Amino acid sequence: MLSVLAGILLLIVLAVLLVLIVAIDIVFEAKGSGVSVEHSVTVHWLFFSRIVSPSEDDGSDDDIPEEFKEAEQFVTERVTAHFQGKGSEKKEKKKRTDMSYSEMLQAFRQLRSPVIRLLKGLIYAMRIPYANINVAYGFPDPAYTGMAYGYVHALKGYLARHSNNMDLQLVPDFQETRFDLDMSGTVRIRLYRFIPVILLFILNRNVLRFSWKLLMNKRAGRSKGPSVNL
Repeated sequence: MLSVLAGILLLIVLAVLLVLIVAIDIVFEAKGSGVSVEHSVTVHWLFFSRIVSPSEDDGSDDDIPEEFKEAEQFVTERVTAHFQGKGSEKKEKKKRTDMSYSEMLQAFRQLRSPVIRLLKGLIYAMRIPYANINVAYGFPDPAYTGMAYGYVHALKGYLARHSNNMDLQLVPDFQETRFDLDMSGTVRIRLYRFIPVILLFILNRNVLRFSWKLLMNKRAGRSKGPSVNL
């Protein structure tokens, strides 16, 4: 009996290690102009692969039976009437639990650095074996195109330092409005690399303090009404 349990436990540990260590490759392709962009994404892990592509369904309601439409309309009317009847109660509760502007500003200052470190850690935890991105863009006002060029030039330099296998071409067009996209590449992730990044964010002193005060704020709002300042 103990040997069977030990074997099951060993299998579970091996499965967890496989999930954490074995690389997940995300292969993407996108090409189009304006709002008409065709794309496809394929996820590979070990011997498994899954293709994620846009649905070809046009979203029409012609095939939906009339009974379902009537039932949907009935439910919608009942739900709308229910929430309208309790609108005043919701507004009163919202006044007690919502954060004020000063609290939101203080929360932003408190969480800005941890969130930035989290985003940087998530980016550096990923690998880009290959990427080819070509974008041509232009806005109705050439001034906006120039401003966007400054931002994307800075982004291009940051991405170039992050991956040596990325070919990024961002071409501004000051003559006409356009957005042409042609990109393909692979993103490789290993889940174990995200664990320390997420733990550092969760265990950050400012994040813990904000989470605790937010919890106290919600409890105080449910029981007494006045909020606890952050």
